[in-house]
Amino acid sequence: MAVYIQSANQISAQKPLSDEWFELPVFYGEKRVQTIDPDFSVFFPMMVGRRMCKLLKRAVVLSRRTLEEAAVAMPDAIISGTGLGCIENTEKFLLSIQENDEQLLQPTYFMQSTHNILSSTIAIDLKCHGYNNTFVHRGTSFENALFDASLQFDQKRIQHALVGGFDELTDHYYVLFDRMGTWHFMPELSRRQTCFAGEAAVSMLLSAIKTEKTICKINAIELMYKPTREQFRQTLETMFAHAGCNLTDVDAILMGMNTNPENDAPYQDAVTRFFGDRPIMQYKHLFGESFSASALGVYVAVTCLRRRCIPAFLLSDADGRSTALTGVKRILMYNHYRNQTHSFILLSSCSN
Repeated sequence: MAVYIQSANQISAQKPLSDEWFELPVFYGEKRVQTIDPDFSVFFPMMVGRRMCKLLKRAVVLSRRTLEEAAVAMPDAIISGTGLGCIENTEKFLLSIQENDEQLLQPTYFMQSTHNILSSTIAIDLKCHGYNNTFVHRGTSFENALFDASLQFDQKRIQHALVGGFDELTDHYYVLFDRMGTWHFMPELSRRQTCFAGEAAVSMLLSAIKTEKTICKINAIELMYKPTREQFRQTLETMFAHAGCNLTDVDAILMGMNTNPENDAPYQDAVTRFFGDRPIMQYKHLFGESFSASALGVYVAVTCLRRRCIPAFLLSDADGRSTALTGVKRILMYNHYRNQTHSFILLSSCSN
């Protein structure tokens, strides 16, 4: 069944709730970058805002804006993907246990440390009583949320789904994963900017019908676990066959390269073996690396399809391009997490 994206919004290291980055991107040289948040006092009364952590505020604000832009009053489903959920409140709760000897603990920290608090808080804010789910699969959490939404559409259980990807970065989380080598990015290479550890908050409104507000169509979503090269090839061929197109019909391949050699090796192998001379896009040099970075990747692809253009700063240096790529109609996003779980998301423009 066809699935259409009606609207998409982000709160990240770029200007929030805006596509300004498309013309005026902000480049960073730091190894860690915090999210640029909107003024939350505009959206929440003081007492309500005080009871919510930043990640929940981002999720609620994005959901409201996304529904407003799509002109949809109420979704039939709310599905979120997150790698670690509201990790800041999880840390506060665990530290409270230690510091107070397991006595007089604040229940708010406990309730907001559960991963499904993201979807449930959005539902409470919208007064939505429909299908509600949260997926926690580290670097492919958003893909699983998107895949679940497509299954709900296939079974004709829903007409509209609010799908999001949310993750935040704390001091403890940053230091721990830094020791594991997650943030071992290479220095800046020519015009290719160094990646950074970041946060992500993305919300999209998916529908079963095409309207005047429709931005693009999701042609296919494929998930693979430790695929062999032959399985990788067969999945690509089957996906294109079902979508009624070929690799040559794809204007660009969007990948999650971040200059960490361990992360980038599978992408480079895929380019060499499968993607040939197709233009290669990147996005993490603008939005950073996180468990929900792929949600920002899909948002970037959606924005490029809406504008029918890929700016030069999104194109990999390997292409040697200094100008934008125009007339864009189809983008394939390829993502992997630790070279274990791999995913394809094929998107095509709905405009003539």
